[in-house]
Amino acid sequence: MLYLILIAFLIGFLLGMKGKLKFLKKWNVITISTVLLLFFMGFELGSDKNLIKQLSEIGYLSFLIALFAIIGSALLPTIYEKIFLNKGDKK
Repeated sequence: MLYLILIAFLIGFLLGMKGKLKFLKKWNVITISTVLLLFFMGFELGSDKNLIKQLSEIGYLSFLIALFAIIGSALLPTIYEKIFLNKGDKK
């Protein structure tokens, strides 16, 4: 799986350097991918019957971990977009 992730990253990096797929700049790709990631993560967790049964045993710590994962997944890309992607527009 690690090799697949690295290959996908390298292909995306090379296509970005070559200027291919410029139409993706029109879309907010970071937000779309974050929402899809959170959707599939929630789907996987919600469909795990054993996890749902053990929810009371896992406790508040697991709730806090999930909450901060969601906040981080939504907040950090937004901060990244505001700080790094808008600097190039001002030049």
